Amino acid sequence: MEKIKLVIEENRFINTQTPFGEKSQDYMCENTFIFDRGKIYGIVCEHGGGGEAVSLLLSGIMPLKQEKIYIDNKEADAEEMKRIGWYVGKALYSSGIVKRELSVRKALEFAVRKYHRYEEISEVMEEFHLTADRLDYGLSRNCEWEKWRASLAIGYANNKIVYCFPWMNSMIFYDCMYNSSVFRFFRKLTQEGAVIILPTSRKENVSGFADSLIEIYNTRFEHIISESPYFIENF
Repeated sequence: MEKIKLVIEENRFINTQTPFGEKSQDYMCENTFIFDRGKIYGIVCEHGGGGEAVSLLLSGIMPLKQEKIYIDNKEADAEEMKRIGWYVGKALYSSGIVKRELSVRKALEFAVRKYHRYEEISEVMEEFHLTADRLDYGLSRNCEWEKWRASLAIGYANNKIVYCFPWMNSMIFYDCMYNSSVFRFFRKLTQEGAVIILPTSRKENVSGFADSLIEIYNTRFEHIISESPYFIENF
Protein backbone atom coordinates (compact mmCIF):
# COMPACT_ATOMS: atom_id res chain seq x y z
CA MET A 1 0.00 0.00 0.00
CA GLU A 2 1.33 3.41 -1.02
CA LYS A 3 -1.69 5.71 -1.24
CA ILE A 4 -5.22 6.00 0.16
CA LYS A 5 -7.92 8.13 -1.47
CA LEU A 6 -11.10 9.00 0.42
CA VAL A 7 -13.97 10.36 -1.68
CA ILE A 8 -17.03 11.85 0.05
CA GLU A 9 -19.77 12.13 -2.55
CA GLU A 10 -22.66 13.47 -0.50
CA ASN A 11 -23.23 15.91 2.33
CA ARG A 12 -24.61 14.23 5.46
CA PHE A 13 -24.65 14.29 9.25
CA ILE A 14 -23.27 11.42 11.31
CA ASN A 15 -23.52 10.73 15.04
CA THR A 16 -20.20 10.46 16.84
CA GLN A 17 -18.87 9.55 20.27
CA THR A 18 -15.23 10.29 21.05
CA PRO A 19 -12.91 8.51 23.52
CA PHE A 20 -13.67 11.42 25.86
CA GLY A 21 -17.27 10.20 26.13
CA GLU A 22 -18.62 13.19 24.15
CA LYS A 23 -21.59 12.56 21.87
CA SER A 24 -22.00 14.93 18.98
CA GLN A 25 -22.64 15.21 15.26
CA ASP A 26 -20.19 15.64 12.43
CA TYR A 27 -21.14 17.10 9.07
CA MET A 28 -19.42 15.62 6.05
CA CYS A 29 -19.42 17.54 2.80
CA GLU A 30 -18.33 16.55 -0.69
CA ASN A 31 -14.56 16.29 -0.78
CA THR A 32 -11.61 14.17 -1.87
CA PHE A 33 -8.64 13.44 0.38
CA ILE A 34 -5.40 11.71 -0.60
CA PHE A 35 -3.00 10.26 1.96
CA ASP A 36 0.48 8.99 1.14
CA ARG A 37 2.10 6.31 3.22
CA GLY A 38 4.72 7.48 5.71
CA LYS A 39 3.23 10.91 6.42
CA ILE A 40 1.51 12.79 9.23
CA TYR A 41 -1.63 14.71 8.24
CA GLY A 42 -3.14 17.58 10.16
CA ILE A 43 -6.87 17.82 9.37
CA VAL A 44 -8.07 21.30 10.33
CA CYS A 45 -11.73 22.19 10.76
CA GLU A 46 -14.27 23.42 13.29
CA HIS A 47 -15.99 21.05 15.67
CA GLY A 48 -18.53 19.12 13.61
CA GLY A 49 -16.82 20.12 10.38
CA GLY A 50 -15.92 16.65 9.11
CA GLY A 51 -12.56 15.94 10.71
CA GLU A 52 -13.92 13.26 13.02
CA ALA A 53 -15.58 11.55 10.05
CA VAL A 54 -12.23 11.22 8.29
CA SER A 55 -10.84 9.30 11.28
CA LEU A 56 -13.95 7.11 11.57
CA LEU A 57 -13.91 6.23 7.87
CA LEU A 58 -10.18 5.51 7.64
CA SER A 59 -10.26 3.27 10.71
CA GLY A 60 -13.24 1.28 9.46
CA ILE A 61 -15.47 2.20 12.40
CA MET A 62 -18.12 3.90 10.27
CA PRO A 63 -19.82 2.00 7.44
CA LEU A 64 -19.51 3.51 3.98
CA LYS A 65 -22.65 4.94 2.36
CA GLN A 66 -22.01 7.63 -0.23
CA GLU A 67 -18.27 7.48 0.47
CA LYS A 68 -15.59 5.53 -1.35
CA ILE A 69 -12.08 4.56 -0.26
CA TYR A 70 -9.38 3.48 -2.68
CA ILE A 71 -6.12 1.79 -1.71
CA ASP A 72 -3.64 2.16 -4.56
CA ASN A 73 -6.60 2.82 -6.91
CA LYS A 74 -8.44 -0.34 -5.83
CA GLU A 75 -11.74 0.23 -4.04
CA ALA A 76 -11.80 -0.92 -0.42
CA ASP A 77 -14.66 -1.48 2.00
CA ALA A 78 -14.99 -0.73 5.72
CA GLU A 79 -13.74 -4.22 6.63
CA GLU A 80 -10.52 -3.64 4.73
CA MET A 81 -10.04 -0.30 6.49
CA LYS A 82 -10.72 -1.99 9.83
CA ARG A 83 -7.92 -4.43 9.02
CA ILE A 84 -5.32 -1.70 8.39
CA GLY A 85 -6.77 1.26 10.31
CA TRP A 86 -6.73 2.10 14.03
CA TYR A 87 -8.79 4.67 15.93
CA VAL A 88 -6.45 5.76 18.72
CA GLY A 89 -7.99 5.95 22.20
CA LYS A 90 -11.14 3.93 21.47
CA ALA A 91 -12.07 1.33 24.11
CA LEU A 92 -11.79 -2.32 23.02
CA TYR A 93 -14.39 -4.98 23.77
CA SER A 94 -14.57 -8.76 23.73
CA SER A 95 -16.42 -10.60 20.97
CA GLY A 96 -19.58 -12.57 21.68
CA ILE A 97 -23.05 -11.73 22.97
CA VAL A 98 -21.89 -10.14 26.23
CA LYS A 99 -19.44 -7.34 25.52
CA ARG A 100 -16.80 -6.67 28.16
CA GLU A 101 -14.09 -4.07 27.86
CA LEU A 102 -10.68 -5.60 27.33
CA SER A 103 -7.81 -4.58 29.55
CA VAL A 104 -4.64 -3.27 27.95
CA ARG A 105 -2.93 -6.49 29.00
CA LYS A 106 -5.54 -8.72 27.30
CA ALA A 107 -5.46 -6.63 24.13
CA LEU A 108 -1.66 -6.76 23.97
CA GLU A 109 -1.55 -10.50 24.70
CA PHE A 110 -4.01 -11.14 21.88
CA ALA A 111 -2.00 -9.00 19.43
CA VAL A 112 1.32 -10.65 20.35
CA ARG A 113 -0.17 -14.14 19.89
CA LYS A 114 -1.79 -13.30 16.56
CA TYR A 115 0.79 -11.10 14.82
CA HIS A 116 4.12 -12.02 16.48
CA ARG A 117 5.51 -8.50 16.12
CA TYR A 118 6.84 -8.99 19.64
CA GLU A 119 7.68 -12.10 21.59
CA GLU A 120 6.42 -10.79 24.94
CA ILE A 121 4.22 -7.89 25.99
CA SER A 122 7.10 -6.67 28.15
CA GLU A 123 8.81 -5.62 24.92
CA VAL A 124 5.80 -3.51 23.93
CA MET A 125 5.69 -1.98 27.40
CA GLU A 126 9.31 -0.98 27.21
CA GLU A 127 9.05 0.49 23.73
CA PHE A 128 5.92 2.56 24.44
CA HIS A 129 6.76 3.39 28.08
CA LEU A 130 3.73 1.66 29.60
CA THR A 131 3.26 1.26 33.34
CA ALA A 132 2.86 -2.31 34.62
CA ASP A 133 0.22 -1.54 37.23
CA ARG A 134 -2.05 0.10 34.64
CA LEU A 135 -2.15 -2.84 32.22
CA ASP A 136 -5.17 -4.40 33.90
CA TYR A 137 -7.38 -1.40 33.15
CA GLY A 138 -9.30 -0.87 29.93
CA LEU A 139 -8.57 2.21 27.86
CA SER A 140 -11.73 3.95 29.09
CA ARG A 141 -10.56 3.64 32.72
CA ASN A 142 -6.83 4.04 32.18
CA CYS A 143 -4.78 7.07 33.13
CA GLU A 144 -5.94 9.80 30.75
CA TRP A 145 -2.47 10.36 29.35
CA GLU A 146 -1.11 6.82 29.34
CA LYS A 147 -4.10 5.54 27.41
CA TRP A 148 -2.90 7.27 24.23
CA ARG A 149 0.44 5.48 24.36
CA ALA A 150 -1.28 2.23 25.30
CA SER A 151 -3.74 2.50 22.42
CA LEU A 152 -0.96 3.32 19.97
CA ALA A 153 1.00 0.33 21.28
CA ILE A 154 -1.97 -2.01 20.81
CA GLY A 155 -2.47 -0.79 17.25
CA TYR A 156 1.21 -1.19 16.47
CA ALA A 157 1.28 -4.72 17.91
CA ASN A 158 -1.71 -5.48 15.64
CA ASN A 159 0.27 -4.40 12.55
CA LYS A 160 -1.96 -1.41 11.80
CA ILE A 161 -0.92 1.04 9.10
CA VAL A 162 -3.33 4.00 9.46
CA TYR A 163 -3.53 5.62 12.92
CA CYS A 164 -6.48 7.98 13.34
CA PHE A 165 -6.96 10.29 16.30
CA PRO A 166 -10.31 11.82 17.30
CA TRP A 167 -10.99 15.47 16.53
CA MET A 168 -9.60 17.59 19.37
CA ASN A 169 -9.83 21.27 20.18
CA SER A 170 -6.64 23.22 20.88
CA MET A 171 -6.58 22.63 24.64
CA ILE A 172 -7.28 18.89 24.48
CA PHE A 173 -4.90 18.45 21.55
CA TYR A 174 -2.05 20.09 23.44
CA ASP A 175 -2.75 18.07 26.59
CA CYS A 176 -3.01 14.83 24.64
CA MET A 177 0.18 15.29 22.66
CA TYR A 178 2.27 16.92 25.37
CA ASN A 179 1.25 15.18 28.57
CA SER A 180 1.13 11.71 27.03
CA SER A 181 4.28 12.28 24.90
CA VAL A 182 2.52 10.23 22.23
CA PHE A 183 4.08 12.40 19.52
CA ARG A 184 7.46 10.84 20.34
CA PHE A 185 6.41 7.69 18.47
CA PHE A 186 5.15 9.37 15.32
CA ARG A 187 8.44 9.40 13.44
CA LYS A 188 9.07 5.75 14.25
CA LEU A 189 5.67 4.87 12.80
CA THR A 190 5.97 7.00 9.68
CA GLN A 191 9.49 5.76 8.99
CA GLU A 192 7.96 2.29 8.88
CA GLY A 193 5.29 3.47 6.44
CA ALA A 194 2.38 4.37 8.71
CA VAL A 195 -0.12 7.16 8.03
CA ILE A 196 -1.12 9.35 11.01
CA ILE A 197 -4.34 11.40 10.95
CA LEU A 198 -4.67 14.32 13.40
CA PRO A 199 -7.99 16.20 13.19
CA THR A 200 -7.99 19.43 15.19
CA SER A 201 -9.31 22.98 15.34
CA ARG A 202 -6.27 25.08 14.33
CA LYS A 203 -3.37 24.61 11.95
CA GLU A 204 -1.05 25.97 14.66
CA ASN A 205 -1.75 22.81 16.68
CA VAL A 206 -0.05 20.55 14.15
CA SER A 207 2.58 22.91 12.78
CA GLY A 208 6.08 21.61 13.28
CA PHE A 209 5.34 17.90 13.01
CA ALA A 210 2.58 17.38 10.40
CA ASP A 211 4.00 16.68 6.96
CA SER A 212 0.86 17.91 5.25
CA LEU A 213 -1.99 20.19 6.27
CA ILE A 214 -5.56 19.70 5.03
CA GLU A 215 -8.04 22.47 5.81
CA ILE A 216 -11.62 21.30 5.34
CA TYR A 217 -13.87 23.87 3.72
CA ASN A 218 -17.37 23.14 5.00
CA THR A 219 -20.41 25.06 3.78
CA ARG A 220 -22.08 24.59 7.15
CA PHE A 221 -19.63 27.09 8.68
CA GLU A 222 -19.54 29.78 6.01
CA HIS A 223 -22.34 31.90 7.50
CA ILE A 224 -21.61 35.35 8.97
CA ILE A 225 -24.53 36.50 11.10
CA SER A 226 -23.73 40.22 10.83
CA GLU A 227 -23.99 40.01 7.03
CA SER A 228 -27.39 38.31 6.97
CA PRO A 229 -30.45 40.34 5.89
CA TYR A 230 -32.34 39.28 9.03
CA PHE A 231 -29.57 40.58 11.30
CA ILE A 232 -29.21 43.86 9.36
CA GLU A 233 -32.96 44.42 9.54
CA ASN A 234 -33.44 43.62 13.23
CA PHE A 235 -30.25 44.55 15.06
